Amino acid sequence: MLKENSMIRDAAAALQAAFSEENQNAKNIQEAFDKFGGAIAATVQADFESAHGDQNILLQRGFRVLTAEEQKYYNSIIEAGKSSNPKQVYDGLMDDKIMPNTIIEDVYKDLVREHPLLSKINFVSVEYLTRWILNDHSVQTAVWGPINSAITEQITSAFRTVEITQCKLSAYAIIEKDMLDLGPTFLDNYIRTFLKEALAQALENAIVSGTGHNQPIGLDRDVHHGVSVSSETGYPKKSKVEVTSFLPEKYGAIVAQLAVTEEYEGEDRRKHGGNMRAFDQVTLICNQVDYLTKVMPATTVLTSGGTYVNNLFPFPTDVVRSNALATGEAILCLPEEYFMGLGSSKEGTLEFSDDYKFLEDQRVFKIKMHGMGMAYDNTVAILLDISKLDPAYITVKNVSDVPVA
Repeated sequence: MLKENSMIRDAAAALQAAFSEENQNAKNIQEAFDKFGGAIAATVQADFESAHGDQNILLQRGFRVLTAEEQKYYNSIIEAGKSSNPKQVYDGLMDDKIMPNTIIEDVYKDLVREHPLLSKINFVSVEYLTRWILNDHSVQTAVWGPINSAITEQITSAFRTVEITQCKLSAYAIIEKDMLDLGPTFLDNYIRTFLKEALAQALENAIVSGTGHNQPIGLDRDVHHGVSVSSETGYPKKSKVEVTSFLPEKYGAIVAQLAVTEEYEGEDRRKHGGNMRAFDQVTLICNQVDYLTKVMPATTVLTSGGTYVNNLFPFPTDVVRSNALATGEAILCLPEEYFMGLGSSKEGTLEFSDDYKFLEDQRVFKIKMHGMGMAYDNTVAILLDISKLDPAYITVKNVSDVPVA
C-alpha cells in the first residue's frame, strides 16, 4: 500500500468532519467522498507512473504481483469500463462477481496493521458468510454432572448468532477512463487503497460511537440486557462516569467495573453472567486534543533527575487516540471483547453503479461491504467524563511530630 500523504490526510479529515456533523448532510458527505476518492486516485496514479514500469519499484511501493484469478477479475472490470455500454458488458462479463478473497484479505491486513484501534478489537474477516457464532461469555460453557437436557440447554445458551448482513457499508469509486489504460496492477492498488481508507474512516466511527441503527453498535452505547432500542436512533449512549484523577484507589474502582461480565435474569428465570474476567491491560480511547490537554498532563510527572515520564497509570493502560470521540469524553474498555465481523456479499464487492449520471470520460463503481460489530456485553466498556481531569502531581503526606518521651 502507498504511504499516506498530506492530500489523502486532508481529504480524510474533511470526510471525518462531514460524518461527525450533528445533523449529517448527505450532500456534504458525498462531496467529501468525491474529494477523498480523487485524492487517492491521484496519489496512486502518480506513484504508479513515476515507477516507469519497473516491477521492483512497484513492489517496494506496495503494488502487488497479481494472481491469475485477480488478473481475470480486473481485466473484466477494465473491459466493462471501456465499453460504450458499461453496465451491459459488466453484467455479462461478471457472472461470477465475487471479488477474489486474496484482495479482501490484503485490505484487512493493512487495516489492522495501520490503525491502532482496529488492531486491538476482535476483528474477523468473515468473507462471504452471512452469520457468525459468538461465545456469549455470559455462562459457563462446560459443566460437571450428569448428562441431561438442562445441561445441553445451558451450554447452547452460551452462544449467539450475529447477522453479518445486518449492516451495509457503501462507497463510490470514480475511475477515469484513462486510468483503465494503466492496467490491472494499477487498478488493484487503487481499489485496495480506496477500500482500506474508506473502511478505516467508517469502521473507527462505528466502533467508537455507532448507534446500531443500520450500522455497528459502538463502545459508547448502552447494550445492557433488556435496554430500550429506538427504531430510529438505535441504542442510547451509556451514562458517563466522571474521572477527576488517575490515583490508584479511584482508577482501580473504575477498572474493576470491567472485571465482571454483565449479570441479568434470562427468560428462563435463571441468572446469567456475573463471571470474573481476567485481563492484564485496559485501553483508554480519547481524541487528540483531550489527550494533549487532559490525559497527558494527568499521566506525566517530572522526575528528580529533571526528565518527564509519561503514560503513568496505576494499572497497565494503553492510550489510543481516535477523533471519533467528542471533546471531554473517553472510553475505558477491553477491546478484545468487541467483535467486528466484516466481509463481502455473494452479489459482489465491486458493482457497476447507475446512481450517477455517467460522463464520457468516467466510470463509477460502487464498493459494498457487509458487517456488524458489537461488544459482548455492557461491562466491556465504560464511557468517561474527563472534562475535569486533574494534572498529575506527587502526593506528600505530612505527619505531625511525635512528642519525645
